[in-house]
Amino acid sequence: MTTKGKTTKTVSKETRPRKWRKPVPCPTCGSRNIRFDPFARAVNRKTSAIRQFWVCSCERHGILILTRHTDLKEAIRAWNKEATRQGRKHSK
Repeated sequence: MTTKGKTTKTVSKETRPRKWRKPVPCPTCGSRNIRFDPFARAVNRKTSAIRQFWVCSCERHGILILTRHTDLKEAIRAWNKEATRQGRKHSK
């Protein structure tokens, strides 16, 4: 948006909360029973940045995920991104 040579930034407010997403199945075995367990939390003393480690596991496989926030939604988003990046390796 431009007003007499000045550029203004439009700020949009989110009117609704982000949709809750279910975890995608395991890309290796296809199991839909994914568990998210908080493993550890690290805090940077200089910047006060928090890092949360999550153990994401299905019946036979598991990975360790690092997130910037301590909420479960962030861990599910990270799991979904990693699982879709790997692609499906099982046949059902």
